[in-house]
Amino acid sequence: MTSSTLLPTSDFFVRWLPLAAFCAVIAHHLWFVNSYAINVPHQDDIYDFVQFVSVVENADSAGDGFKALFNQYNDHRTSASRLVVFGVYLAEGELNFHTLTLVANLGLLLILLLFYLTVRKERYRWVYLLVAALLLLNFRYFKIILFSQAAFAYYYVCLYAFACIFTLHKVSGPRFLLAAVFCTLSSLTLASGHIVWLLGLVSLLHQCLVSGRRSLMWPAMWLLFAAVILTLWYADFTQGIYRITSELIANNRDNSPATASEFLSRALVDPTIKQVLTQYGAFFLVILGSAPIYFSTLGAGTAGFAILAVLLFVTLKCYKHDDIRLALYCWFLVAFAAAATVGRALFTTPEYVLTHRYSFISALLVCTLGLLLQVRFALVRTPAVLLVLLLAVTYWSWSNFHFEPLFQNHMNQRHSIFNNGHFPVVLTPVGESDVIVNKAISDGIYNPPCRPFPECERLSSRGD
Repeated sequence: MTSSTLLPTSDFFVRWLPLAAFCAVIAHHLWFVNSYAINVPHQDDIYDFVQFVSVVENADSAGDGFKALFNQYNDHRTSASRLVVFGVYLAEGELNFHTLTLVANLGLLLILLLFYLTVRKERYRWVYLLVAALLLLNFRYFKIILFSQAAFAYYYVCLYAFACIFTLHKVSGPRFLLAAVFCTLSSLTLASGHIVWLLGLVSLLHQCLVSGRRSLMWPAMWLLFAAVILTLWYADFTQGIYRITSELIANNRDNSPATASEFLSRALVDPTIKQVLTQYGAFFLVILGSAPIYFSTLGAGTAGFAILAVLLFVTLKCYKHDDIRLALYCWFLVAFAAAATVGRALFTTPEYVLTHRYSFISALLVCTLGLLLQVRFALVRTPAVLLVLLLAVTYWSWSNFHFEPLFQNHMNQRHSIFNNGHFPVVLTPVGESDVIVNKAISDGIYNPPCRPFPECERLSSRGD
Protein backbone atom coordinates (compact mmCIF):
# COMPACT_ATOMS: atom_id res chain seq x y z
CA MET A 1 0.00 0.00 0.00
CA THR A 2 1.26 3.45 -0.82
CA SER A 3 0.14 6.76 0.57
CA SER A 4 -1.75 9.26 -1.51
CA THR A 5 -0.58 12.86 -1.73
CA LEU A 6 -2.28 14.42 1.25
CA LEU A 7 -2.21 17.81 2.90
CA PRO A 8 1.02 18.42 4.85
CA THR A 9 0.68 17.97 8.60
CA SER A 10 3.21 18.09 11.42
CA ASP A 11 4.56 14.84 12.87
CA PHE A 12 2.93 15.69 16.21
CA PHE A 13 -0.60 15.42 14.80
CA VAL A 14 0.17 12.70 12.26
CA ARG A 15 2.26 10.38 14.43
CA TRP A 16 2.82 11.17 18.08
CA LEU A 17 -0.62 12.36 19.19
CA PRO A 18 -2.60 9.53 17.52
CA LEU A 19 0.04 7.01 18.70
CA ALA A 20 -0.37 8.21 22.29
CA ALA A 21 -4.16 8.06 22.01
CA PHE A 22 -3.94 4.59 20.43
CA CYS A 23 -1.84 3.33 23.34
CA ALA A 24 -4.26 4.93 25.82
CA VAL A 25 -7.24 3.07 24.29
CA ILE A 26 -5.33 -0.23 24.50
CA ALA A 27 -4.27 0.48 28.09
CA HIS A 28 -7.89 1.23 29.04
CA HIS A 29 -9.06 -2.06 27.56
CA LEU A 30 -6.37 -4.07 29.33
CA TRP A 31 -7.10 -2.28 32.61
CA PHE A 32 -10.78 -3.08 32.26
CA VAL A 33 -10.19 -6.76 31.53
CA ASN A 34 -7.67 -7.14 34.34
CA SER A 35 -9.97 -5.35 36.81
CA TYR A 36 -13.19 -7.22 36.07
CA ALA A 37 -12.15 -10.68 34.86
CA ILE A 38 -13.01 -13.35 37.44
CA ASN A 39 -11.56 -16.77 38.09
CA VAL A 40 -14.90 -18.53 37.58
CA PRO A 41 -15.68 -20.77 34.57
CA HIS A 42 -18.73 -19.68 32.59
CA GLN A 43 -20.91 -21.82 30.31
CA ASP A 44 -18.71 -23.34 27.52
CA ASP A 45 -15.60 -22.84 29.66
CA ILE A 46 -16.66 -25.93 31.58
CA TYR A 47 -17.10 -28.49 28.81
CA ASP A 48 -14.47 -27.11 26.45
CA PHE A 49 -11.67 -26.19 28.88
CA VAL A 50 -12.25 -27.57 32.40
CA GLN A 51 -13.32 -31.00 31.22
CA PHE A 52 -10.50 -31.13 28.63
CA VAL A 53 -7.77 -30.35 31.18
CA SER A 54 -9.28 -32.87 33.62
CA VAL A 55 -9.31 -35.58 30.95
CA VAL A 56 -5.69 -34.89 30.01
CA GLU A 57 -4.55 -34.84 33.64
CA ASN A 58 -6.30 -38.15 34.32
CA ALA A 59 -5.43 -39.81 31.00
CA ASP A 60 -3.80 -43.24 31.18
CA SER A 61 -1.37 -42.40 28.39
CA ALA A 62 -0.03 -39.49 26.36
CA GLY A 63 -1.98 -40.85 23.40
CA ASP A 64 -5.28 -40.54 25.27
CA GLY A 65 -4.44 -36.96 26.24
CA PHE A 66 -3.48 -36.12 22.66
CA LYS A 67 -6.75 -37.61 21.43
CA ALA A 68 -8.69 -35.41 23.86
CA LEU A 69 -7.02 -32.35 22.32
CA PHE A 70 -8.69 -33.06 18.98
CA ASN A 71 -12.08 -34.22 20.24
CA GLN A 72 -14.86 -32.15 18.68
CA TYR A 73 -16.84 -29.69 20.74
CA ASN A 74 -20.41 -29.39 19.42
CA ASP A 75 -19.88 -28.71 15.70
CA HIS A 76 -16.32 -27.45 16.14
CA ARG A 77 -12.82 -28.60 16.87
CA THR A 78 -11.24 -26.16 19.32
CA SER A 79 -7.79 -27.78 19.52
CA ALA A 80 -5.88 -24.52 18.90
CA SER A 81 -7.56 -22.80 21.85
CA ARG A 82 -7.24 -25.87 24.07
CA LEU A 83 -3.52 -25.99 23.35
CA VAL A 84 -3.10 -22.40 24.52
CA VAL A 85 -5.26 -23.07 27.59
CA PHE A 86 -3.24 -26.12 28.50
CA GLY A 87 -0.01 -24.16 28.08
CA VAL A 88 -1.29 -21.45 30.44
CA TYR A 89 -2.39 -24.17 32.86
CA LEU A 90 1.07 -25.74 32.87
CA ALA A 91 2.73 -22.34 33.34
CA GLU A 92 0.53 -21.38 36.32
CA GLY A 93 0.03 -24.83 37.81
CA GLU A 94 -3.74 -24.33 37.87
CA LEU A 95 -6.62 -23.42 35.59
CA ASN A 96 -7.12 -19.70 36.24
CA PHE A 97 -9.90 -18.04 34.26
CA HIS A 98 -8.73 -14.54 35.13
CA THR A 99 -5.47 -15.30 33.33
CA LEU A 100 -7.23 -17.07 30.46
CA THR A 101 -9.47 -14.05 29.93
CA LEU A 102 -6.42 -11.79 29.68
CA VAL A 103 -4.73 -14.17 27.22
CA ALA A 104 -7.92 -14.39 25.14
CA ASN A 105 -8.13 -10.60 24.91
CA LEU A 106 -4.57 -10.46 23.63
CA GLY A 107 -6.14 -11.72 20.42
CA LEU A 108 -7.66 -8.27 19.88
CA LEU A 109 -4.27 -6.60 20.28
CA LEU A 110 -2.72 -9.06 17.85
CA ILE A 111 -5.44 -8.23 15.34
CA LEU A 112 -4.52 -4.56 15.70
CA LEU A 113 -0.87 -5.54 15.21
CA LEU A 114 -1.82 -7.24 11.94
CA PHE A 115 -3.65 -4.07 10.91
CA TYR A 116 -0.47 -2.10 11.65
CA LEU A 117 1.64 -4.49 9.56
CA THR A 118 -0.89 -4.22 6.74
CA VAL A 119 -0.81 -0.39 6.63
CA ARG A 120 2.66 0.27 8.05
CA LYS A 121 3.86 2.01 4.86
CA GLU A 122 1.06 4.57 5.10
CA ARG A 123 2.10 7.97 6.42
CA TYR A 124 -1.14 8.32 8.39
CA ARG A 125 -1.08 4.79 9.79
CA TRP A 126 -1.42 5.89 13.43
CA VAL A 127 -4.53 7.92 12.64
CA TYR A 128 -6.00 4.87 10.89
CA LEU A 129 -5.10 2.59 13.79
CA LEU A 130 -6.49 4.99 16.38
CA VAL A 131 -9.86 4.91 14.61
CA ALA A 132 -9.64 1.09 14.40
CA ALA A 133 -8.89 0.77 18.12
CA LEU A 134 -11.79 3.06 19.07
CA LEU A 135 -14.21 1.05 16.93
CA LEU A 136 -12.97 -2.31 18.24
CA LEU A 137 -11.98 -1.92 21.90
CA ASN A 138 -15.26 -0.97 23.52
CA PHE A 139 -18.14 -2.59 25.45
CA ARG A 140 -20.44 -3.26 22.47
CA TYR A 141 -19.89 -7.03 22.65
CA PHE A 142 -19.57 -7.04 26.45
CA LYS A 143 -20.86 -10.58 26.95
CA ILE A 144 -17.75 -12.22 25.51
CA ILE A 145 -15.03 -9.78 26.65
CA LEU A 146 -14.85 -11.57 30.03
CA PHE A 147 -15.97 -14.99 28.75
CA SER A 148 -12.73 -16.79 27.98
CA GLN A 149 -14.01 -19.65 25.81
CA ALA A 150 -16.09 -17.39 23.58
CA ALA A 151 -13.31 -14.79 23.44
CA PHE A 152 -10.78 -17.41 22.35
CA ALA A 153 -13.21 -18.70 19.73
CA TYR A 154 -14.28 -15.39 18.20
CA TYR A 155 -11.08 -13.38 18.56
CA TYR A 156 -8.63 -16.05 17.54
CA VAL A 157 -10.54 -17.51 14.60
CA CYS A 158 -10.38 -14.01 13.11
CA LEU A 159 -6.77 -13.49 14.16
CA TYR A 160 -5.59 -16.72 12.52
CA ALA A 161 -7.68 -16.05 9.42
CA PHE A 162 -6.28 -12.53 9.04
CA ALA A 163 -2.74 -13.83 9.64
CA CYS A 164 -3.25 -16.42 6.88
CA ILE A 165 -4.45 -13.78 4.39
CA PHE A 166 -1.66 -11.41 5.44
CA THR A 167 1.04 -14.04 5.00
CA LEU A 168 -0.18 -15.22 1.58
CA HIS A 169 0.36 -11.74 0.10
CA LYS A 170 3.37 -11.89 -2.28
CA VAL A 171 3.51 -15.60 -1.61
CA SER A 172 6.76 -17.54 -1.40
CA GLY A 173 7.54 -21.04 -0.16
CA PRO A 174 8.01 -20.17 3.54
CA ARG A 175 5.08 -17.72 3.50
CA PHE A 176 2.86 -20.38 1.89
CA LEU A 177 3.68 -22.92 4.61
CA LEU A 178 3.17 -20.35 7.38
CA ALA A 179 -0.17 -19.34 5.88
CA ALA A 180 -1.23 -23.00 5.80
CA VAL A 181 -0.37 -23.26 9.51
CA PHE A 182 -2.45 -20.16 10.33
CA CYS A 183 -5.33 -21.48 8.24
CA THR A 184 -5.19 -24.82 10.06
CA LEU A 185 -5.20 -23.02 13.41
CA SER A 186 -8.26 -21.04 12.32
CA SER A 187 -10.03 -24.29 11.37
CA LEU A 188 -9.08 -25.73 14.77
CA THR A 189 -10.57 -22.73 16.60
CA LEU A 190 -14.07 -22.65 15.09
CA ALA A 191 -15.61 -24.47 12.15
CA SER A 192 -16.02 -21.03 10.57
CA GLY A 193 -12.25 -21.04 10.13
CA HIS A 194 -12.73 -23.34 7.12
CA ILE A 195 -13.78 -20.24 5.19
CA VAL A 196 -10.25 -18.87 5.10
CA TRP A 197 -9.13 -21.77 2.91
CA LEU A 198 -11.42 -20.34 0.24
CA LEU A 199 -10.23 -16.77 0.78
CA GLY A 200 -6.63 -17.95 0.66
CA LEU A 201 -7.42 -19.43 -2.73
CA VAL A 202 -8.92 -16.10 -3.80
CA SER A 203 -5.73 -14.31 -2.70
CA LEU A 204 -3.52 -16.69 -4.69
CA LEU A 205 -5.72 -16.53 -7.79
CA HIS A 206 -5.65 -12.74 -7.56
CA GLN A 207 -1.85 -12.84 -7.52
CA CYS A 208 -1.87 -15.16 -10.53
CA LEU A 209 -4.63 -13.71 -12.71
CA VAL A 210 -4.83 -10.03 -11.73
CA SER A 211 -1.38 -9.06 -10.47
CA GLY A 212 0.25 -11.59 -12.81
CA ARG A 213 3.17 -12.18 -10.47
CA ARG A 214 2.71 -15.80 -9.50
CA SER A 215 2.21 -19.17 -11.15
CA LEU A 216 -1.02 -21.16 -10.98
CA MET A 217 1.05 -23.77 -9.15
CA TRP A 218 0.40 -21.88 -5.89
CA PRO A 219 -3.43 -22.11 -5.90
CA ALA A 220 -3.15 -25.75 -7.02
CA MET A 221 -0.91 -26.52 -4.05
CA TRP A 222 -3.27 -24.59 -1.76
CA LEU A 223 -6.21 -26.73 -2.90
CA LEU A 224 -4.16 -29.84 -2.15
CA PHE A 225 -3.32 -28.63 1.35
CA ALA A 226 -6.95 -27.67 1.96
CA ALA A 227 -8.18 -31.09 0.84
CA VAL A 228 -5.76 -32.88 3.17
CA ILE A 229 -6.47 -30.72 6.24
CA LEU A 230 -10.24 -30.73 5.79
CA THR A 231 -10.26 -34.49 5.22
CA LEU A 232 -8.42 -34.96 8.51
CA TRP A 233 -10.69 -32.43 10.22
CA TYR A 234 -13.83 -34.32 9.22
CA ALA A 235 -12.42 -37.75 10.05
CA ASP A 236 -14.73 -39.39 12.65
CA PHE A 237 -16.71 -36.14 12.81
CA THR A 238 -20.36 -36.40 13.88
CA GLN A 239 -22.96 -33.70 13.48
CA GLY A 240 -23.76 -31.88 16.69
CA ILE A 241 -26.54 -29.64 17.85
CA TYR A 242 -26.83 -27.78 14.52
CA ARG A 243 -27.99 -30.81 12.52
CA ILE A 244 -31.58 -29.62 12.97
CA THR A 245 -30.86 -26.69 10.67
CA SER A 246 -29.94 -28.85 7.71
CA GLU A 247 -32.82 -31.19 8.44
CA LEU A 248 -35.31 -28.34 8.38
CA ILE A 249 -33.97 -27.07 5.08
CA ALA A 250 -33.66 -30.48 3.45
CA ASN A 251 -37.24 -31.47 4.21
CA ASN A 252 -40.56 -29.95 3.25
CA ARG A 253 -43.60 -29.56 5.43
CA ASP A 254 -44.63 -33.19 4.84
CA ASN A 255 -41.20 -34.32 6.08
CA SER A 256 -40.35 -35.89 2.71
CA PRO A 257 -36.80 -35.55 1.30
CA ALA A 258 -36.08 -32.60 -0.98
CA THR A 259 -33.21 -32.26 -3.44
CA ALA A 260 -31.43 -28.93 -3.78
CA SER A 261 -33.26 -28.07 -7.02
CA GLU A 262 -36.60 -29.03 -5.52
CA PHE A 263 -35.91 -26.92 -2.46
CA LEU A 264 -35.06 -23.86 -4.59
CA SER A 265 -38.16 -24.27 -6.73
CA ARG A 266 -40.39 -24.69 -3.67
CA ALA A 267 -38.85 -21.60 -2.08
CA LEU A 268 -40.70 -19.48 -4.64
CA VAL A 269 -44.13 -20.83 -3.72
CA ASP A 270 -43.91 -22.55 -0.34
CA PRO A 271 -44.67 -20.09 2.48
CA THR A 272 -42.82 -22.25 5.02
CA ILE A 273 -39.59 -22.20 3.03
CA LYS A 274 -40.06 -18.52 2.29
CA GLN A 275 -40.31 -17.93 6.00
CA VAL A 276 -37.10 -19.91 6.58
CA LEU A 277 -35.23 -17.90 3.93
CA THR A 278 -36.56 -14.65 5.34
CA GLN A 279 -35.35 -15.71 8.80
CA TYR A 280 -31.91 -16.47 7.41
CA GLY A 281 -31.71 -13.18 5.53
CA ALA A 282 -32.83 -11.11 8.50
CA PHE A 283 -30.47 -12.89 10.90
CA PHE A 284 -27.52 -12.41 8.54
CA LEU A 285 -28.10 -8.69 7.95
CA VAL A 286 -28.73 -8.04 11.65
CA ILE A 287 -25.39 -9.67 12.50
CA LEU A 288 -23.61 -7.42 9.99
CA GLY A 289 -25.26 -4.24 11.26
CA SER A 290 -25.58 -4.96 14.98
CA ALA A 291 -22.50 -2.97 16.09
CA PRO A 292 -23.69 0.50 14.99
CA ILE A 293 -27.41 -0.21 15.65
CA TYR A 294 -28.15 -1.99 18.93
CA PHE A 295 -31.80 -1.13 19.59
CA SER A 296 -33.68 -2.29 16.49
CA THR A 297 -33.46 -5.36 14.29
CA LEU A 298 -34.87 -3.33 11.39
CA GLY A 299 -32.23 -0.65 11.92
CA ALA A 300 -29.45 -3.22 12.32
CA GLY A 301 -30.60 -5.10 9.22
CA THR A 302 -30.64 -1.85 7.22
CA ALA A 303 -27.17 -0.99 8.50
CA GLY A 304 -25.99 -4.50 7.61
CA PHE A 305 -27.28 -4.11 4.06
CA ALA A 306 -25.52 -0.74 3.75
CA ILE A 307 -22.24 -2.21 5.07
CA LEU A 308 -22.47 -5.09 2.61
CA ALA A 309 -23.20 -2.71 -0.28
CA VAL A 310 -20.26 -0.44 0.60
CA LEU A 311 -17.91 -3.42 0.87
CA LEU A 312 -19.06 -4.75 -2.50
CA PHE A 313 -18.58 -1.31 -4.09
CA VAL A 314 -15.06 -0.91 -2.68
CA THR A 315 -14.11 -4.45 -3.71
CA LEU A 316 -15.26 -3.96 -7.30
CA LYS A 317 -13.60 -0.56 -7.52
CA CYS A 318 -10.25 -1.64 -6.06
CA TYR A 319 -9.91 -5.32 -6.98
CA LYS A 320 -7.11 -4.58 -9.46
CA HIS A 321 -4.99 -3.12 -6.70
CA ASP A 322 -1.95 -5.24 -5.86
CA ASP A 323 -2.86 -5.49 -2.16
CA ILE A 324 -6.38 -6.70 -1.39
CA ARG A 325 -5.73 -7.98 2.11
CA LEU A 326 -8.03 -5.53 3.92
CA ALA A 327 -10.88 -6.39 1.56
CA LEU A 328 -10.30 -10.12 2.17
CA TYR A 329 -10.33 -9.52 5.93
CA CYS A 330 -13.77 -7.93 5.49
CA TRP A 331 -15.08 -10.75 3.32
CA PHE A 332 -13.95 -13.31 5.87
CA LEU A 333 -16.10 -11.55 8.46
CA VAL A 334 -19.07 -11.47 6.08
CA ALA A 335 -18.65 -15.20 5.51
CA PHE A 336 -18.25 -15.71 9.27
CA ALA A 337 -21.60 -13.97 9.76
CA ALA A 338 -23.12 -16.24 7.09
CA ALA A 339 -21.76 -19.33 8.87
CA ALA A 340 -23.19 -18.14 12.19
CA THR A 341 -26.51 -17.59 10.41
CA VAL A 342 -26.58 -21.14 9.07
CA GLY A 343 -25.88 -22.50 12.53
CA ARG A 344 -28.20 -20.30 14.59
CA ALA A 345 -30.90 -18.56 12.55
CA LEU A 346 -33.53 -21.27 13.05
CA PHE A 347 -32.82 -21.61 16.78
CA THR A 348 -33.42 -18.03 17.84
CA THR A 349 -34.64 -14.65 16.64
CA PRO A 350 -32.64 -11.72 15.20
CA GLU A 351 -33.28 -9.82 18.46
CA TYR A 352 -30.88 -12.25 20.13
CA VAL A 353 -28.03 -10.91 18.01
CA LEU A 354 -28.36 -7.39 19.39
CA THR A 355 -27.25 -8.36 22.90
CA HIS A 356 -25.03 -11.39 22.37
CA ARG A 357 -21.62 -12.38 21.06
CA TYR A 358 -22.46 -12.06 17.35
CA SER A 359 -22.19 -8.28 17.55
CA PHE A 360 -18.42 -8.81 17.74
CA ILE A 361 -18.44 -9.87 14.09
CA SER A 362 -20.12 -6.59 13.19
CA ALA A 363 -17.76 -4.56 15.40
CA LEU A 364 -14.68 -6.05 13.76
CA LEU A 365 -16.24 -5.70 10.30
CA VAL A 366 -16.99 -2.01 10.86
CA CYS A 367 -13.46 -1.55 12.20
CA THR A 368 -11.84 -3.32 9.22
CA LEU A 369 -14.08 -1.69 6.62
CA GLY A 370 -13.35 1.71 8.15
CA LEU A 371 -9.63 1.00 7.84
CA LEU A 372 -10.10 -0.07 4.22
CA LEU A 373 -12.05 3.08 3.35
CA GLN A 374 -9.49 5.34 4.99
CA VAL A 375 -6.61 3.74 3.10
CA ARG A 376 -8.26 3.38 -0.29
CA PHE A 377 -10.00 6.75 -0.40
CA ALA A 378 -7.47 8.83 1.58
CA LEU A 379 -10.03 10.11 4.06
CA VAL A 380 -7.31 11.72 6.17
CA ARG A 381 -7.84 15.28 5.06
CA THR A 382 -8.82 18.41 6.92
CA PRO A 383 -11.62 18.53 7.99
CA ALA A 384 -12.51 14.91 7.00
CA VAL A 385 -10.05 13.44 9.46
CA LEU A 386 -11.61 15.44 12.28
CA LEU A 387 -15.06 14.13 11.39
CA VAL A 388 -13.81 10.52 11.25
CA LEU A 389 -12.07 10.84 14.60
CA LEU A 390 -15.05 12.58 16.17
CA LEU A 391 -17.38 9.80 15.05
CA ALA A 392 -14.99 7.12 16.33
CA VAL A 393 -14.51 8.79 19.71
CA THR A 394 -18.26 9.33 20.02
CA TYR A 395 -18.96 5.68 19.23
CA TRP A 396 -16.33 4.49 21.72
CA SER A 397 -17.65 6.76 24.47
CA TRP A 398 -21.29 5.94 23.78
CA SER A 399 -20.64 2.18 23.71
CA ASN A 400 -18.82 2.27 27.03
CA PHE A 401 -21.44 4.50 28.64
CA HIS A 402 -24.51 2.67 27.32
CA PHE A 403 -23.37 -0.93 27.82
CA GLU A 404 -21.58 -0.47 31.15
CA PRO A 405 -24.79 -0.91 33.23
CA LEU A 406 -25.74 -3.97 31.16
CA PHE A 407 -22.27 -5.36 31.68
CA GLN A 408 -22.48 -4.77 35.45
CA ASN A 409 -25.83 -6.55 35.59
CA HIS A 410 -24.44 -9.46 33.59
CA MET A 411 -21.45 -9.81 35.92
CA ASN A 412 -23.67 -9.55 39.02
CA GLN A 413 -25.64 -12.51 37.70
CA ARG A 414 -22.45 -14.49 37.21
CA HIS A 415 -21.35 -13.63 40.77
CA SER A 416 -24.73 -14.69 42.15
CA ILE A 417 -24.69 -18.04 40.34
CA PHE A 418 -21.19 -18.77 41.61
CA ASN A 419 -22.09 -17.77 45.17
CA ASN A 420 -24.98 -20.23 45.06
CA GLY A 421 -22.45 -22.98 44.39
CA HIS A 422 -23.55 -23.83 40.86
CA PHE A 423 -21.88 -23.85 37.42
CA PRO A 424 -24.83 -24.21 35.02
CA VAL A 425 -24.49 -24.66 31.26
CA VAL A 426 -27.41 -24.18 28.89
CA LEU A 427 -28.83 -27.22 27.08
CA THR A 428 -27.13 -29.66 29.48
CA PRO A 429 -28.60 -31.75 32.30
CA VAL A 430 -28.90 -29.89 35.60
CA GLY A 431 -25.96 -30.65 37.86
CA GLU A 432 -23.80 -32.34 35.23
CA SER A 433 -21.51 -29.33 34.79
CA ASP A 434 -21.27 -28.95 38.59
CA VAL A 435 -19.79 -32.45 38.74
CA ILE A 436 -17.14 -31.55 36.14
CA VAL A 437 -16.05 -28.40 38.00
CA ASN A 438 -16.12 -30.02 41.44
CA LYS A 439 -13.93 -32.86 40.17
CA ALA A 440 -11.44 -30.32 38.82
CA ILE A 441 -11.45 -28.63 42.23
CA SER A 442 -10.86 -31.90 44.09
CA ASP A 443 -8.03 -32.79 41.68
CA GLY A 444 -6.34 -29.43 42.31
CA ILE A 445 -6.78 -28.37 38.68
CA TYR A 446 -9.03 -25.41 39.48
CA ASN A 447 -9.07 -23.34 42.67
CA PRO A 448 -12.22 -21.18 42.91
CA PRO A 449 -12.25 -17.80 44.65
CA CYS A 450 -13.81 -17.26 48.07
CA ARG A 451 -17.53 -16.77 48.65
CA PRO A 452 -19.48 -14.54 48.74
CA PHE A 453 -17.64 -13.14 45.76
CA PRO A 454 -16.48 -10.39 45.28
CA GLU A 455 -17.25 -9.02 48.77
CA CYS A 456 -14.98 -11.59 50.43
CA GLU A 457 -11.99 -10.45 48.38
CA ARG A 458 -12.52 -6.83 49.38
CA LEU A 459 -12.77 -7.85 53.06
CA SER A 460 -9.65 -9.96 52.70
CA SER A 461 -7.69 -7.09 51.15
CA ARG A 462 -8.79 -4.77 53.97
CA GLY A 463 -7.73 -7.32 56.55
CA ASP A 464 -4.30 -7.55 54.96
